[in-house]
Amino acid sequence: MTSFLSRRRFELLALALAAASCALHVWVERTPVVGLAAGSDEDAPLLIRGIHLLEGKATDLQFLLRGTRTPSDKVLVVEVDETSAQAHGRWPWPRDTVALAVARLQDAGAAAVGLDIIFTDEAREEDTRVWAQALSALDRTLAESPELAPKLEGYRAELSARGASSRDESLAAVLAGSPGVVQGVMVYTDKEREQFAPREAEWAALLEPHLLRRFPGTAPGAFFEVEAASVPGWRNRSAQLPLPELARASRRLGHFSAAMDPDGILRRLPVFAKLEEPGGFLPSLSVQTAAAALNAEVEPVFDPDSGHLAGARLRSAGGVQRFVPIPLAEPFTLINYPGPGIAFDRLSIADVLKEKFDSEALKKRVKGRAVLVGITLLGNYDQRVTPFKEFEPGVYAHAAFLSNILSEDYLTRPEGLISLELLFMVGAAVLLARLLPRVRYTWKLGTVALLAAAWLTVDQVLFVRGIQVATVVPMLSLFTSSFGVLFLGYRTVDQEKSRLRHTFQHYLDASVMEQVLEHPERLKLGGERKELTVLFSDIRGFTPLSERMSPEGLVTFINQYLTPMTGVVFAHGGTLDKYIGDAIMCFWGAPVDQPDHALRACRAALGFLDKLQELKVRWRAAGLPEVDIGVGINTGPMNVGHMGTESRFNYTVMGDAVNLASRLEGLNKEYGTRVLISEGTYLQVKEHVIARRLGAVRVKGKQEPGALYELRAMGRATGTDAEAIRLFEEGVDRFISRDWETAQVLFRRTLELWPEDVPSLRYAEAAAAFRMLPPGPDWDGVFTATTK
Repeated sequence: MTSFLSRRRFELLALALAAASCALHVWVERTPVVGLAAGSDEDAPLLIRGIHLLEGKATDLQFLLRGTRTPSDKVLVVEVDETSAQAHGRWPWPRDTVALAVARLQDAGAAAVGLDIIFTDEAREEDTRVWAQALSALDRTLAESPELAPKLEGYRAELSARGASSRDESLAAVLAGSPGVVQGVMVYTDKEREQFAPREAEWAALLEPHLLRRFPGTAPGAFFEVEAASVPGWRNRSAQLPLPELARASRRLGHFSAAMDPDGILRRLPVFAKLEEPGGFLPSLSVQTAAAALNAEVEPVFDPDSGHLAGARLRSAGGVQRFVPIPLAEPFTLINYPGPGIAFDRLSIADVLKEKFDSEALKKRVKGRAVLVGITLLGNYDQRVTPFKEFEPGVYAHAAFLSNILSEDYLTRPEGLISLELLFMVGAAVLLARLLPRVRYTWKLGTVALLAAAWLTVDQVLFVRGIQVATVVPMLSLFTSSFGVLFLGYRTVDQEKSRLRHTFQHYLDASVMEQVLEHPERLKLGGERKELTVLFSDIRGFTPLSERMSPEGLVTFINQYLTPMTGVVFAHGGTLDKYIGDAIMCFWGAPVDQPDHALRACRAALGFLDKLQELKVRWRAAGLPEVDIGVGINTGPMNVGHMGTESRFNYTVMGDAVNLASRLEGLNKEYGTRVLISEGTYLQVKEHVIARRLGAVRVKGKQEPGALYELRAMGRATGTDAEAIRLFEEGVDRFISRDWETAQVLFRRTLELWPEDVPSLRYAEAAAAFRMLPPGPDWDGVFTATTK
């Protein structure tokens, strides 16, 4: 059993994390984003609220990625805008002005007119009182002068008519004669009851004919025997109505209250508001306006299996015209915003109210369309935050939902979708558990990124088609499973490394240990043949120095030298082979492949010289002797691997190419240089370094000569350096061709550019000596080293 659990530890961990994510997902789905009771202080747990918040932000981003689309051409927004305010004064306007606008919209053939406006206060009758006062004054005058009565009879009749008229009555008359007009009302909560309590009973009586308490079945005439009070909904105390005469005149009422998400963004609307006084369901303004446009009645759709409302049917005499879905988890339907407010066809109400308006032109804009009248004035209190805009008049949200209904373009979450989301989370977890421990690091990240991209792509494609797929929890599950598998994998690797370290720490060098831990399969004798670059470095005059220093001081001195030099090796990606007294041996290109191994070695050599200058300053201040170093570098084929015996071995390099680097380091004393590189190294780095050819050399133990170069700096030679190198190398060629006089001249010219250049000085002296006593005929110009 233990062996099975160990072999399947990745799968078991991934499944456990996926199961936790699935449970969280179900919890999130069953928790409403907006509370069921309007104005309630009961909040969902912090974790759930955080996920809802992130999911909302993801939805906003999906809207922006989708972009603006054309709303239903059956929707028209008539705005009380800035132009209207300039023409008719500050809002609110006289009721007869509103009545005129509504009447003209009806006469122009509007299929429905939804008023995102509520008239709760009696109209100011200042003008009426003025006419009445004028009539009273006229009657007093006529009483004193009855002979004037016949002449002023027409004037008195006009004053009497104007003094007796009511602007509220004019609007009520228009509403009563316009069955396609929907009067907006505003629901209120228990917390707000106190301010509305005096009129609550009156409003309850007016609401009675508009509330829905019965739930029709699919068969005509059939109803579910369910009490409305037992059906969950968006609970409110009651609704604030317009003036009684206006409420009685309105055939349809619809609430325009909205329920914002916790982050303050309006993403969903309640299709029905559940009122407690009197009990029943009141449709929203958008639903009622759509029903009026379709000449239909609104029916709540009850789901007997869940006991919730599943939607609203708009049923006309000819059958069901539309179905408005409601999620079972909450009584709010997502708004599938076509775009910001400017996406809608809009008409200023000032154009409707013009004294000389073009009725035919208005009819072309209005006929057969569902009209929403709302206030879009700047500074209007009815401002909402939507996915497309930070501040947007609320009428546009209702227009967006009305467009959804008329075009049947909803943003829904089918019930079976959660099963697919759970399946993805479990399937992705198993796939990650199988793949991640078995692929390279880059493929690990690529696999996770590919799965995330696939899900997000499907998410966006379905979103464009009106299906909202969960984003946050599936992504959370994916990344949690990935992290868990990766963490367990790295923990397993660390445990294996710890066991190897404990096992081999007594007979493997620490510098090799990490390589062994990275590739334990290489823990065997033997190696491979590769082209590498090897570097040897040694202190000049170390033997006399050691004789003058105490053993303790010598150890401190060497440690001060080796520590920064080793840091240079590691800084350039080198592998430290060993210390040989004061000498350093290191190489590049193994165990990690480094295509630029020769260039790295050259940079390290020059780094040695820079560090040495810093050390000289410290040694000088401490009264210690100053020393110099010599460096030899060679690039070529060599054997690299674990060399030694079965009980003790080192990770090192061997071969003629390694020996040549060691010989080059020693040749610095002969040439008076500090860094010498072989022809093999030079050919790989010549485009990146400043170096000069010193001639050919035959090192001890080899018969074949090779070209020798001095490494001076990184970069390309220019100016004085370029000219000095040209003169020197031409001098070497003349020297080899036995043109001693010309060679001597060239070397002295080089010394003029580089004073105290030891190789030029030695070549000049050799040329002068050969002029006096030329070498024999077997002289080939190659320097033969007699020491190591």
